[in-house]
Amino acid sequence: MISFDMILIGLMLLFGIIYMILIALYTIGWYRLKSFQPNRNLKLNTRASIIIPARNEEANIINLLNDLAFQDVDRDLFEIIVADDQSTDNTVNLVEKFIAEQSEINIQLIQIQNDSERPTYKKHAISMAINKSNGDLIITTDADCRIGPHWLSGILQFYEQEKPKMIIAPVSFHNENSVFEKMQSLEFLSLIAITGGAISIRKPVMCNGANLTYEKKAFYEAGGFDQDSFASGDDVFLLLKMMKRFGNNSIRFLKNLDSIVYTEAQQSIKSFYHQRTRWASKNKGYNLKILFVSFSVYFTNLLMVFGLLYSFFNPAFWGTIITATLIKVIIDIPILVGITNFVNRNKILLYAIPLIFFYPFYIVLIGALGIVGSYQWKGRKVIK
Repeated sequence: MISFDMILIGLMLLFGIIYMILIALYTIGWYRLKSFQPNRNLKLNTRASIIIPARNEEANIINLLNDLAFQDVDRDLFEIIVADDQSTDNTVNLVEKFIAEQSEINIQLIQIQNDSERPTYKKHAISMAINKSNGDLIITTDADCRIGPHWLSGILQFYEQEKPKMIIAPVSFHNENSVFEKMQSLEFLSLIAITGGAISIRKPVMCNGANLTYEKKAFYEAGGFDQDSFASGDDVFLLLKMMKRFGNNSIRFLKNLDSIVYTEAQQSIKSFYHQRTRWASKNKGYNLKILFVSFSVYFTNLLMVFGLLYSFFNPAFWGTIITATLIKVIIDIPILVGITNFVNRNKILLYAIPLIFFYPFYIVLIGALGIVGSYQWKGRKVIK
């Protein structure tokens, strides 16, 4: 008769092998991905519409608009559309004042009204902005982000060289202070590396709407956000539609330091919880291939947590769980080294030690909570 220990070890071995293969493929993809070096003297021709969905961003929106005002691109080549999603603070007044003071910049403010039985909030705001846009290329970012002066020129030059339907570019946290924030930063960087690595091997699995570019024509041809009932997912669900309509090869990752968008980590456990359950709530809308990846990672970590707890009742299992943990660390480290080298933040690797112990519990908890209930975001309670 097969013992419980053998069954548990067998499951850990099965999912461990799947996890190892997935991470190995993404790691190879990341290292194989060439860095893009723009030519600053090249004349650009593509016109872009930069769309900023915003809700209650009075503390951040002007910083981003100032960053956009100092882009090293002819101002005739881009417009800025701020799509205010029913802000209850001073966001609208600040944007209107900025528009009045910066008349040489092509910027407009639109105010969104939701009248749907199941509002999609951010996706609705982006759709309305796209309908009013004049650019051939749509670029979305978030109102609480910061960008460098070469951000736009890098995206435009990459597009003109590669001609993809969608460009996914890096997002990184900055200004972290606490250990908690630095752990978030390292974990988030690992997701960016997986994003780039997966695209490199032509198997895209995720993207981030804070630094996302796509052809306006392709957006409509792929179906836009039509029939999307999830409040979240302005990024990954569109990615899935683009892949279905144009194929995996139509997606490119822009690996360039100047193209990074910066945002801040969550300062509190509560805000972190709501952010990550919002992200996890998108799992229900994934296709089978991405669900396979998500659930493989989830069950690998679930078995790690269960094995750890089981070891307290069966001390003989400690050797197995320690060995499994060490193997997982060996698998994870190369991609973390690759992404931290890319963003010139090698010192943050020190926080891999507490992250190793925190991560499995976090994945198991957030993955479960992301399926049911609700979350708070920007002052709204959103039903999943």
